[in-house]
Amino acid sequence: MSRRPRAFLFLSLLVIVLAAGIALAFGCGGGSSNQEAESAVAKLLQVGQSPGTTNEVLIDKSPADLPDGLPEYPGSKLIGSTITTSGGAEGLGVLRETGDPVDKVYAFYEQALDTDPWEIQISSFPAETAGLQFVNINDSNMAGAVVIQSSVDDSGSLIFTSIQKAIEAPTSEPFKLEPSKPLPRGWPGQVPLYPNATITGTAWGRSVGAGEWQISFLAETTLTDVIDFYRTELTSAGFVVTDEPPQGEASVLSFKNELTPEIWNGAISAQAFADDPAYALGTIQLSISSAAATQPSGTPTP
Repeated sequence: MSRRPRAFLFLSLLVIVLAAGIALAFGCGGGSSNQEAESAVAKLLQVGQSPGTTNEVLIDKSPADLPDGLPEYPGSKLIGSTITTSGGAEGLGVLRETGDPVDKVYAFYEQALDTDPWEIQISSFPAETAGLQFVNINDSNMAGAVVIQSSVDDSGSLIFTSIQKAIEAPTSEPFKLEPSKPLPRGWPGQVPLYPNATITGTAWGRSVGAGEWQISFLAETTLTDVIDFYRTELTSAGFVVTDEPPQGEASVLSFKNELTPEIWNGAISAQAFADDPAYALGTIQLSISSAAATQPSGTPTP
């Protein structure tokens, strides 16, 4: 299968981190404690959200508009779900539990989410918690993630599946550019920020031998200028830069550098900003891992 660039419409790292807390809150549900579980999840969903965001929590139910054919782990039990709407996006989350261990559940989703119409963009299993990010290759407005972690008593696994879909949401207020956010902690200077860009969002994460970062920015320029800038700058810095197929309306570059003890992999997308066409919206994703950490420890069992 040919390599595709990473998804650019995907759930933020914050949502992935919150999945563990949501799982615990749901896990305490059942019987008379359903209201407490629903309240706990609703409060978790409010963390870091902008005004106007709506949240709905369903105990023992799935959202009615889950995508058809979304893989579901065989024999797993539904615990509950969440529906979050903000601006032009709707987020659907479903929590299930199973008596099977994390590695078995992870193997199922690695196969099921890499089968048409689903395609895995990122797959990670650093410790007791595994995660996958995926897209629907037939719908550029849909992306998702699965987080798998051991249950509290190690009797099985909790599975939190998240889907994000673009929805129609007309904006009544004129666009106003907010002050720029700081670069995420540890951002490497070898990957520059576009000149005079305003950082609108950041995320970072780390595990043993690896680090990941993401930056979203707006610049009063064109998507072509953004792509040309990074093609020139990254090539000059010694990266291997590749023009990837477009992702919807976004132009995409991938870049890598495997000539050092560290392995760098990244992707840059740029597209016209929907709220104000005078701006280009850019996203930079970067991962750095040690060469030793990327070596397989053995042949996986099918």
